Amino acid sequence: MTVTNNALASLPLSKTYFDFENWSKEVTGKNLVCCAPKNGDELITVANWAYKNGYTVRAVGFKHNWSPLTIANGNNNEKVLLVDLTRHLNKVTINKGESYGYFTAQAGIDMETLLTKLEKKGYGFYSTPAPGDLTLGGVLTIDGHGTCTPAVGETKKPGGTYGTVSNAIMAMTIVVWNAQKQSYELKTLQRNDPEIAPYLTALGRTLVYDVTMQVPVNDKMRCESIVDIHIDELFAAETKPGMRTMEHYLNACGRAEAIWFPFTEYPWLKTWTISPKRPRNVKQVNAPFNYTFSDQAPIQISSLVKAIANNKPDLTPLLGQTEMSLVQLGLRETLTSDIWGWSKNLLLYVRPDTLRVTANGYAIITRRDKAQRAIHDFIQQYLKMVDVYKARNSYPMSCAIEIRVTGIDKPQDSVVPGAVAPALSAARPVEGHPEWDVAIWIDNLTMPDTPDALQFYVEMEEWVFSHYNTPDSTVRVEWSKGWGYGEKGAWTSEKMLTSVVPSCYPDWNKTIDIFDKNDPHKIFTSPFMRKLLVKH
Repeated sequence: MTVTNNALASLPLSKTYFDFENWSKEVTGKNLVCCAPKNGDELITVANWAYKNGYTVRAVGFKHNWSPLTIANGNNNEKVLLVDLTRHLNKVTINKGESYGYFTAQAGIDMETLLTKLEKKGYGFYSTPAPGDLTLGGVLTIDGHGTCTPAVGETKKPGGTYGTVSNAIMAMTIVVWNAQKQSYELKTLQRNDPEIAPYLTALGRTLVYDVTMQVPVNDKMRCESIVDIHIDELFAAETKPGMRTMEHYLNACGRAEAIWFPFTEYPWLKTWTISPKRPRNVKQVNAPFNYTFSDQAPIQISSLVKAIANNKPDLTPLLGQTEMSLVQLGLRETLTSDIWGWSKNLLLYVRPDTLRVTANGYAIITRRDKAQRAIHDFIQQYLKMVDVYKARNSYPMSCAIEIRVTGIDKPQDSVVPGAVAPALSAARPVEGHPEWDVAIWIDNLTMPDTPDALQFYVEMEEWVFSHYNTPDSTVRVEWSKGWGYGEKGAWTSEKMLTSVVPSCYPDWNKTIDIFDKNDPHKIFTSPFMRKLLVKH
């Protein structure tokens, strides 16, 4: 459509101007137009106005994302209309089923508020992303996840899923094009409708109005922080009797996360165990975000970061060692190395003011009994690469490696008969390999603009996709993180965008057809999405 000079004056909702900045500050946009619909009718009004006036519509929440799914980095965003869902579209209704709960929530509700309301009704997810300042819509659009697999002997409760949060969707109401009426409208899709599959992880290719989701009865949990396991043991090639490996803890409690700072030998391992009664001498917590020592970068860290940025890269090992020392000290001083409470209070632990870093992200899909070896291989490759760079006095990875493990997005977990799998979830089942039952999520973190970081990420990505595409495993990108590394940075590799990533999803072209049918004018896209989400 042709854009007229007075297009913005005709916008029927009040507007503000907004500076966009994502989590790592690597995607920014100045003076973007933003509005905040109060209901579904206004949401549709915005979509139809954008169509008639040549604008794209991008939902905006808390911007805790790395990849440029929302807008392009820079100034080429004149024809972008941001839609703030957090202001008004943040309501939730919770219902009690026979053995599980279900709720209908608008896309702009934040996760902390949602989990708090669910807790009051006796419900809680098995796992969630760690920040509380994420919109539900944002979490679902990139298949947000925590860390959770079944412990040995654990039985899944009705309404639960060991996969990503997207796998709990029962129905969703989205904005779609009506070809007969030649306008956009709301449409509700059920989990057993094949057309819902792309929207369970939509990457922002629609506007989500609300979702109905299943949720199990809440659990009391115990979270232990363990900081005395050497990397050679935790990340060993195999688990021998008595060894405290990642596999050991996945078997024992099902939920484990390793945070390993560079140039240290003892990671920060957190494990979560379902524990209906508080164990003796374990601290009870009644609110989330209990690791206050990691919320803000203390002066020791900020000073080292500045020094490293000012041509002192050889201080990077000291930075990693200082970070881990502060974790050990913080756990002792805050008495949070062993805590117990409702699931929300242990699963949410990242605040908005924590150190902002950039990250790559991949999901390795394999059999659970192969997970330990897969993790070991990654760690060995990382150490090998770090040594090569160190020999050149280069330290591209200045922050932690993070490792989490979830189950797969099995449609059988859904309470909806005939449920379909999320088409674009990194944790979707792999056709022909029902035995591949875990997703290992691995991130390499570093400070933005660290010298040689791009080359390190390029080399690591090439190795990851070569090493894990085998008869025993496959690998997919984590949509929200860094990937597709090319000469110009993340998300620029032609090979990754046009070949490798689409080939990870067998019904890629069918998915694109559904996106294009429901939004033929591509008003729900960004420049990056228009390059990625095409048929091959």
